[in-house]
Order: sequence, then C-alpha cells, then structure tokens
Amino acid sequence: MFFPYNSSDQIKWQGYQNSAGAVIAALNLAKENYSILNEIEVTYSWIYNECVMPTAMGNFFEMITSVNESIDVMFGPACSETAPLCGNIAAYYNFPIFLYGLSSVFTSFEDVSLYPTVVTVMPSYKDGARGLAKILQNFAWYDVALIYMQSTKMLRKCEKFANEVDSVISNDIFNVRIAYKRIITNFSASNLANIANTVKKLSRIFIICLDEQDKFRSLMLAFYDSGMNNNEYVYINTDVNLDYYINSENQLLLKDYNIPPDGRDNDTYSMYDYILHFQYFMTGGMSSYYNEFRTNMPTYMKQSPFNCTTECEMYNVSSIYAPYLFDTAYVYYACLAKMMVENDNKIPFNELIKNGQLIANYSIDTFQGITGEFSINKLYIRNSLLALGTYYNFGQNVTNWIEINVNDGIANLNLLYTDPSTTIWKSRNGKQPLNEPKCGYKNTLCPYQFIQQNSIGFAFTIIGGVILIILIILIFVCLYIQKKREEEKQNDMWKISYHSLIKYEDYEKSASLHQSRKSIASGKSSTKLSEKFNPEGRHRLFVYKNEYVMGRIHSCPYILNKSDMAHLRHLRMLNNDNVNKLIGFSLNAPTLMSIWKFCSRGSIANILTDDNLKINIDGVFIYSLIKDTVEGLYFIHNSPIEIHGNLSSRNCLINERWQVKLSDYGLPFLRIFEEGKPEHLLWTAPEVLRYDISYPNKESDIYSLAIVLSDLINKGISFDNNNIEGGVDEVIYMLKNKRSSPFRPNLDPAVEDIPSAMLHLIKDMWSEDPSLRPKINVIKKLIKQMKVGKKSNLMDHVYSMLENYATSLEEDIQNRTKELMEEKKKADLLLSKMLPKAVAEKLKSGQTIAPEHFDLVTIFFSDVVSFTTLASKCTALQVVDLMNGLYTIFDSTISEHDVYKVETIGDGYLCVSGLPERNGNNHVKEIANLSLELLKQIPKFKIGHLPNEEIRIRVGMHSGPCVAGVVGLTMPRYCLFGDTVNTASRMESNGKPNHIHMSSDAHKLLTEKIGGFVTEPRGEVLIKGKGVMETYWLLGKTGEVKANSNNGMYTDYRKDSM
Repeated sequence: MFFPYNSSDQIKWQGYQNSAGAVIAALNLAKENYSILNEIEVTYSWIYNECVMPTAMGNFFEMITSVNESIDVMFGPACSETAPLCGNIAAYYNFPIFLYGLSSVFTSFEDVSLYPTVVTVMPSYKDGARGLAKILQNFAWYDVALIYMQSTKMLRKCEKFANEVDSVISNDIFNVRIAYKRIITNFSASNLANIANTVKKLSRIFIICLDEQDKFRSLMLAFYDSGMNNNEYVYINTDVNLDYYINSENQLLLKDYNIPPDGRDNDTYSMYDYILHFQYFMTGGMSSYYNEFRTNMPTYMKQSPFNCTTECEMYNVSSIYAPYLFDTAYVYYACLAKMMVENDNKIPFNELIKNGQLIANYSIDTFQGITGEFSINKLYIRNSLLALGTYYNFGQNVTNWIEINVNDGIANLNLLYTDPSTTIWKSRNGKQPLNEPKCGYKNTLCPYQFIQQNSIGFAFTIIGGVILIILIILIFVCLYIQKKREEEKQNDMWKISYHSLIKYEDYEKSASLHQSRKSIASGKSSTKLSEKFNPEGRHRLFVYKNEYVMGRIHSCPYILNKSDMAHLRHLRMLNNDNVNKLIGFSLNAPTLMSIWKFCSRGSIANILTDDNLKINIDGVFIYSLIKDTVEGLYFIHNSPIEIHGNLSSRNCLINERWQVKLSDYGLPFLRIFEEGKPEHLLWTAPEVLRYDISYPNKESDIYSLAIVLSDLINKGISFDNNNIEGGVDEVIYMLKNKRSSPFRPNLDPAVEDIPSAMLHLIKDMWSEDPSLRPKINVIKKLIKQMKVGKKSNLMDHVYSMLENYATSLEEDIQNRTKELMEEKKKADLLLSKMLPKAVAEKLKSGQTIAPEHFDLVTIFFSDVVSFTTLASKCTALQVVDLMNGLYTIFDSTISEHDVYKVETIGDGYLCVSGLPERNGNNHVKEIANLSLELLKQIPKFKIGHLPNEEIRIRVGMHSGPCVAGVVGLTMPRYCLFGDTVNTASRMESNGKPNHIHMSSDAHKLLTEKIGGFVTEPRGEVLIKGKGVMETYWLLGKTGEVKANSNNGMYTDYRKDSM
C-alpha cells in the first residue's frame, strides 16, 4: 500500500495515519462472509511515497519483483499522479491493482487494453460529468457557463472536475455547449461584478464549483447585486468532495462567518431559491455504519500490523476517503474468496493470487459496501450514483429530486417527483427555467410596437405614471416616517442601558426599602437566593428601578435587524399571569442580555430537587403547578410569537405567590447560535435533536411540556428514574435514535391522587410522531377536567401546610444546626489531612496562599519495583486494594516521624521533611530514619491474592532548597517546585530494589551535620538531565550494619545487590 504521510493537504483525505486501518476492518468482515479466507494468512506492506512519481514507480517495481518480499496485490496508490504509471507496470506483469482515493477520481481507467489488471472502487469525475450533462439535456439547457476555482489546499478538485465537464460536453454531447468558461483567481468585489455582468449576457445556466464556502457566498452576492436573483437563473452548485455522509446536512453554504458580519444574510439566503445542489450520492449497503467506522479508525490503527499510537493520536476520526479504502479492500477479499472456491486447488495458489486479469474478472459484481451498494462494471470501474436537489431551511438541508445512475459510462435519470411544479420548481412559481429568456440574454428579441408607433402617447403615459409614482412615494414616505417614529417609541420600551442595572452584590438597599427586600426574599434570605445563580453561568441577578430582575446572557455576537426588533416589541407586550414578563433587552452590555422579571422561588427544577423544602408537595400542589404551566404555554401558542422554543423545568419559574411563570421564551434569532449543555437538552423533542426540523415548533413545545409534567408527577428531574448508565450523553443518544419503542422517562407518580387519564395524556404528548401530539387547547381542556383536591387556590393550600410545620420548625432548626457543626468538624478534619494546617486555615478564611521558599529540605521518593508486571497479574480492584494496603503502612510509618506526605502518583510515593514546618537540619535524619523503617516494614507486607509475590521498593532522597505552594482552585494541591524535586526523583529512578539511594548533598548533610548512619559510596552515576553525579547508598544506623572483614565492604549491601 502507498500512502501520503507528511503532506497535510493529502492526510485529511487519504493519509496513512487515519486510513490504513480500513484494510484490517475489511478483512475481518470478509472472513465473516467468506469462511475460506480463514485458511490463508494476510500480511501488509506499506510505503510513504508522498505522491512523487519516480519514487512511486521505483517502489512499486521493487515490491512486485522482489524475490523474498514480493507482494500479491496493491491497494492504491491513492495519488492521481502515480496511479497510471503503476497501472502500466502492473499490466506488463499481469499484477492486480485495486484503486481508491483521488487516483480513481481524477484519472479514468476505462481503457482495459492499457489497464487490464486495474480495478477502481470509487466513483469518478468523468461519470459525474456524464451525469451532469444528462441533466442539462433533460431540461433542454444547451448554453451553460462553467465557473470554478483552483485550490491547492483542496487538491485542485474543482479544476479537475471542471475539465472533465468541459471534455464530456465538448466531445460527447452534441447539443450542449459551454458558452462561458472562467477560472476565478481574484475574488475581489470588482472582479466578481465584472464576471457577473459578462456572463449574464451569455447564459442563464451556471455550473459552479468553488472549494471554499466564503468564495461561493461572495460570488452569489455579486450575482445578487447584478440583478441575477430571479427565476431566469439556475446555479448548479457541484459538490465534488465525495463525502456525502459528512456533508449531507447543515450545508449553510451562504452563512456569513465574517466577524463582524456584513449584515447581508437576507440577500444571500434569498439566492437559495435559484441554486440546485449536484452531488455524488450513496445509499444502501452498510452505509448506516459509515460514521461508526470513521470514529473507530484510531482503534484500527492501534492494532497489528500498524501499531500506530503516538503518531496517530492526534487523529480521532478517519480520513474522508478511508471508507472507500475499506470497500476497495473488501472487494479484493471477496474476489479472492470466490476465486479460491472455484479453483479448488487446480492451480497453485501462488500463481493464482497474482493473476491480475483473472482477479479483475471476479470483481464484476454487486457489493454491499460501507459507502453504499455499488457495482463494478465490465471495465472494472465502479458505477456512479449522483443526485440533484434543492435547498431548504435556509440551506441547512438538501432534498434530492433526481437520482442519476451512471452504468458502463451511460447516465440514466430516476425522477423522484411526479409533479415538478410542487417539488423541484416550487420555489420558482412552479415553472422550469428556460435555456434562454424569451427576450434573449440581452433583452433585444422582444418588439416595442407601442413605443415606435405612438411615441407622444407613450411620453404622456410615462409623465402621468411618474407623477402617480411620486404621489404614491410621498404617501408611503409619510406612512413610513410615522411608522418609524412609532417603532422607535416602542423600541425605547424594551431597550435597557447596562449602566442602569446594579449588580446584586453591589446593591445596598436604603432603610425605607428594607421591607420590600424582605417581601421579595419571601421566606429565603436574599444571600441564599443569589447563590443559586452561578456567576460563571448564563444568569445574573440585578436591581433595576428598585426591583430585582434576572439577566439572561446570550453569548453570541449578533446585530439586531428590523424583524428582531419587532419580535422584541411583541415579547415586551406579552402579559399573562403564567408567563414571566420580559422587562427589556440590553444592547450595550459586555454581551447581549435579556432582562426578565425575577421569581424568588426559583424554578420547578429547584423545587423538585430542594431537600430542605418545608412544604409537602402533594397532589393538589402538583396539579396546581401543572395547570399553571399549561395555561402559560396556551397563552404563548395563541400569542404573536406562537412558540416557546425552549421549554423545560429549568425555566418554569415560581414567584412568591407560588404561581408558575414560563420564562426564557422567544428570541429564535439568538438561540440558533447558542450551544446548550447536554443536561439542558433533556426536554428537547427528538426531531429537534436529530435536526429533522431546523427550529422548534408547537409540536416540539408539546413534547417539552410532557417532560415537564412527568418531572412534576415523578417529583424529580427527567430520566433520573430510568437508571441509564452513561449519564446525560447516553440519554441524548437514545432520544436521537429512532426505535420501534421510543425512549422516554418512566412515569412513576410520587404523589397520590394523580388521575390515570393524566398519565395517558402525557404519553400522547410525547409521541414520536409530532402530528399525533394533541394541541395545547385540547390539553388545557383535559387538564381542567382532571381537577385534584377541594381547594381552588394554591396559596390557601400552602398556608394550610405551613401551619402543620410551625410546631416542629424550632426543633428541626436545632437538629440541623447540630448536624451542621458535626459536618464542619468532619470537613475540617478531612481538610487537615489533605493540606497543611496553616494552609488549610488560610484557605478557609479566604486568604491568598503565597508560595513559600525553603532554604533546605530533604525529599523522599519511592516506587514499587516491576509494578507494571505485578499489576498485570491483578484485576483493577485488586491493584487498588494492593496499593491501599501498602500505602497504609507508609502512612502509619510517616506519622512517627517529622515528615509531610505530599502525594502518591500510581505506585510512586512523595514526602518531604523540613516543610511546611522548618526543623533545622533534622529533616535529613527524619527522611533517613523513615527510609530505613520502610525497608524493614516492606517484607512483612503480603499480597493476599498473590501469596508468592514479594514487594520491593526503590528509595531516593536528596537535600536542597525548594518552593511550596497551593496550586489550583478546584481540588487545590499543596505542591513542591524546584530542581531538588527533580533530583530526588532521579535518585529513586536510578536506584536499586530495596536500597536507599542518596545524593552527595544529602550524604554530606547526614554524615557531617547529623552522624550516626552508615553509608557507602556508589561511585559516579550518569543521571538524566544532571550529567555525572557522585551518589551513595544509605545502609543503616551505626552499629546495625557490619562490614565484611575480607574486603571492608558491607555484607548486607553486597548480598542484596547481587
């Protein structure tokens, strides 16, 4: 196999690092389908020739003629420059080649006499040109313009395709001609305007191939500005990347990604009505596994024979053409299997397998590939399937109306519509565009009889028409000015200056307004209320005109247009008991911010998850909340905004009177740019998650309402009672997946008196088919008939419940206070074990922990010898149990010494003496005693599940200066920094089992300042990053270790080191 390896432009499409594993996956599938393949062993060879022709020819010749290491088949080369040359060599040697990638797309191998052993398993540009020419003939479009660009970054695909289109139309199609051909290199506005003014005089049918999306948008704007935005014009956008399964949705060809935006989205989006989408199309086969295969490519690359880990770790998905390599390899394996069965050992296998023409003949068949169902024709070339469609939902999706099958070089059309006026030409008033306008390209073919015969009458007509137009214009101007003034007046109602908003934490209420603050808090302190809103999240608590308001941050750059302002005016005017009031919108805030009326009791989600809520949430309570929620959505669906679009238990707010207020509705122009967190999508309808619809509608609101009602009935957040492993992401995946039995929350009522009819209603509301979901007016009527309880007013019911709690409230507070103190003691104890006491106290008081320098400390490092081998004999739980038992011994030993444990990393153990409390020079003695004590304790430790295994450790110690400080805000760590830490680590890693390896600094301090210990020089040792160092062994305390009388060395040391 030949692969590009270093070319960044090639790797995206067909590089080794993200493609080669396809042959392994293909072989595994082939062996499942053809058992005879299990009788042979397949080996692979690959070369990175980077598409260099001399190198590729030389490598290929060597690989097929080598006596000892010859190959039997070639997959590739993928480069168009080298494939024809290798095909000629293969023809000479009757050697099989199976092509994929750009080699088969760019180059035609239809001449079997030149390439009798080449099999092409990828659609070609020539077939694409034939299909496009067939479309032109079908609609009688005979004069076409061909406009394209040359992009080296995109491997000049558009240039290659345009040349094929030119060749097919010029040589094979007698009644179609290219009236204008232009390769664009300069995309300035003036140059594009010149092109537009020139081409509209020559054609109305444009074949466009531009590799870069922003260039396509610029060209469409030039056509728009030149008046080429009407039903006469047809723009055929050709997608020649052959990546249908990646780009079939969310095209957004004309979306403005400029910062700041140019504000011309309305102009460009209007051009979608005149654009047709032409693409290579794939269906059937194993195409449903296409995306799964691309995602699994890193796993295939890690397998033998590639074993690609480090160099492939940056590629988390396959190359674009790797699925074609999978199909290429699978076709070969299938041919090989069929040939082996039919041969039945009549011809030696070594001769059979290299017979290129014989293997090529077996490829003439239909295959179920991962890029769809396809056939190989008698020219050993894959037949092509193409499609022509129109855009909808502002270019987010494409609907195909014609399929083009190119079989054996002949294109055939399959019309997917019956009435063109209501399908493919619907956006053009149901009429097919003509090849040439009735009055000609230059508008010179229509007669002007009235003007020529009665010029005076025509002049008076023109003058009268001008006067009438002026009068009409004056009337419209007056009406427009009046309307603008009224709009500005209404806009001032929702515009709020950010400087008029006071942050809650900065707000200090005057004494005269103290009572108002108490009423707003309504049973909860204002401090606790503000803590519910994370300063890092989307909501901010403000005070505006002496009232609490909630700011909703919209983190997307956007400039409001007229329709957006009209939408805000509608929102500002909404007023209902169960809809939260939009106070206004701030345009001059750091980010765009909508301002809403503040509801002190939070949301339904807060109420359902608040364990400290002193109210019994019974059936009456739940029914009242359900009724309010339905009333609110009923009002919205019958208001000018029509849909909520974002309904969930998180934005069904509750005010101080226990009324539900639907909030965070509307603003679709901002929500389309906002990315929601996975946990916020639990209430979103499946069709929205799957992008079946571009934006939520009334039916999706009904689904969201059903989930909110299930939350209330279950008294919990959606799907918490489904016991799904994998969390929110798994739930979202299951919701997106279309199944015979749709995935929904379990309905397990946590309160009494819930009518069974309500459960059936909820199930109807979350139906998988949106058309089967009941309308909001039906839901409102049914809910009203399911009245629960006798009290009609929720406040009366709440006050009744509060009276029942009053007698036990004081005792409950005392118990809670006692529990709080106990928990505080536990937390302080746990914190003291994780951080030094002085550091912990500063953190608790909110002080900044400054790094501290220590002139001299001694650092201890240890690790378990052969830990990887030992761990391989254990399960994961046994490894944890083993390390816990071992480090329990370490921790208990440390407690007897003036030593501070810093951290454990895997089997590594790090501690230090001399900090955080300084102890003079005693730190080296403390570490020395600790090291000797641990070596004595280790033999006593036994591994329960491996009784015959012994634990051995390496110990390293070094003395020197270091800096210590707390790092991080989340899970803060007390860490050491400095070269002393690195040197101590090197002492450990260069030590020996059950020995204490110490640096010369530690040795000098221990022997000269402290004394009482026996050491022995190890000699000079080459230390990584340090060079040559003089190091020593610490053997024990004086009197505990005896020297050998024969050689003056220490017996214990010599015995252990053998």
